[in-house]
Amino acid sequence: MAKSNYFFGQSVFGQMISLIDLNKIRTIGKKHLSDHYVKKFDTSDHLISMLFSTFAHCTSLREVAASMLGLKGKMNHFQLKSIPYKSTLSDANKRRSHLVFQDI
Repeated sequence: MAKSNYFFGQSVFGQMISLIDLNKIRTIGKKHLSDHYVKKFDTSDHLISMLFSTFAHCTSLREVAASMLGLKGKMNHFQLKSIPYKSTLSDANKRRSHLVFQDI
């Protein structure tokens, strides 16, 4: 069977994430002060992890964290700085306003 020329070596989710403009996300994050007092898990990482949980059909934060840790070596093209833990996702969901994601 011949190799397909249309596969770029990235997953479909990775290709979709590459279309997101991170500068626009940073601008909207500054407008809403969503990255104020944040060291690692900024708005873009939060958005990517929420999109991943939607596409992976995760129903809890535990599932999101476990499935992201399971793909640790394969997530280089997801543009995440670090893989979030369950507590990090929970804190970010409490602290960040939904208006940031509405504007994005």
